[in-house]
Amino acid sequence: MKMEYKTDVQRRLAEILDTLNIKATYYNNDGVFTIDGTAFVIVEEGTSLSLKASPEDMNMNIIRIYGDGSLRFIDGTEVTLKYCKRCNRFAFGHKVRRSEDCCPACNGKSIKYLSNSSRIPGWFGREEESLIDEHEAAEHLASLKSGKEDEVQECIDKLSGKVSYITITSEKKEKVIQLGKIYPNMQEVINYLLQCFETSNLRKHKEIAFRPFVLVGGPGCGKTSFVTDLGYILLGQKPLKIDLGNDVPVFALSGSDSQYNHSKHGIVIESMFRNEKHGPLKNPLIHFDELDKINSDEEHSIETIFYSILEKNTARRFFDSFIGINVDASGVNYIFTANTLEKVPAPIINRLKVFQIQDYTHEQLKESVIDNFYQNWLRFNDMEKEYLPAVLSEEIKEEILNECKDDTRKIDDAINKVFERTMQTDGKTGHKVALFSPKEYLIGWENFRGKRTISRKTWKLPDNFLREGNEERKANLVDAVNF
Repeated sequence: MKMEYKTDVQRRLAEILDTLNIKATYYNNDGVFTIDGTAFVIVEEGTSLSLKASPEDMNMNIIRIYGDGSLRFIDGTEVTLKYCKRCNRFAFGHKVRRSEDCCPACNGKSIKYLSNSSRIPGWFGREEESLIDEHEAAEHLASLKSGKEDEVQECIDKLSGKVSYITITSEKKEKVIQLGKIYPNMQEVINYLLQCFETSNLRKHKEIAFRPFVLVGGPGCGKTSFVTDLGYILLGQKPLKIDLGNDVPVFALSGSDSQYNHSKHGIVIESMFRNEKHGPLKNPLIHFDELDKINSDEEHSIETIFYSILEKNTARRFFDSFIGINVDASGVNYIFTANTLEKVPAPIINRLKVFQIQDYTHEQLKESVIDNFYQNWLRFNDMEKEYLPAVLSEEIKEEILNECKDDTRKIDDAINKVFERTMQTDGKTGHKVALFSPKEYLIGWENFRGKRTISRKTWKLPDNFLREGNEERKANLVDAVNF
């Protein structure tokens, strides 16, 4: 008689238990599995465990199975599915250091893990995407004798499990459009990204993807700051940046063999690591700065890695030497910046979409660019906004641009100099004010000043308010709060 299961999760779990030859009893009324001969009970997330379906021993190990195929004990710790090569059995267990693990049936030490995370591999069938082959990873970990097994496993864990994606939203799209006001010379790049976003909406996971491109332009045209701001919009943080002008070795990207003392994983897979905000990331963003300074004459030039990661077919099996297995890096998005492409090898250029970025015109600087510099200057220098203009006047902008001769690299210094020249003492408050034009001083600088924003951090009582030994004051404060 065919067993009827209450949910698809329970049906799939029954298939897996049968395939692994783990004997279990299913309680149809409650949707609960008990593992024969053990104290393990498996119950689906959101399903209550009734006493009727529970063993008499209430010190049993209760496992919850979730919709994504992950397993956790009631206390939240991860569950592993381990295989003992000595007695040829699969079993459930707690996740411990590999060197300390043993088989619950025969106490043998020859253990392999079915998965390097708490999730059952292949849970969603063939359509479930994974960055690594978890079986390949388990085989490799079992053969390691470098003394860095735990470090390698930690890296593999961060690449295991359900894949996450950077997706396009209307809010992100609008913020990218607004970048055109800050970077008027990047409009062609912004239009290209917007086209890519439209394509992203047709993808299964709505993930952001674009052909690797390079921004080519002179110093000060905003290349690096544009990529940084774009990263904040798409990722919520600065993109991982590699300065190619610092003779970056090949192993910095593709990892070094774990047999070496100071070996480490590469930057490419690091960009894909899962964290507290998302699972292993299929389409992160990496910024390679100063492409024109790579040294292709070296025996182990970083140039060879580019031929691998910039082609999707080869990137699908990107090999990181530290973890010793292939990783699907075909979804990583790359942006390069360079002052010129004269010395960049043609095979690399052919793999990139090239954008020539012009220097800002005087009008572009005055109209919008300098406003962004001013807001950053206020923030980075922690200035008191209520004694400075909310927005710079046309006269002050001209004075700053004349001071720096339209060189964006010198705008901050120019703001400081004009700040000093325009500083005055307010007759009413005695406070120093600056960067107001003569007309604004005449009308009343208070009409043009900015205002401080309230911190988004949770307010708390100052640390020095309640001092040691001031028991009476503490008691009074408690009474006031209780009242």
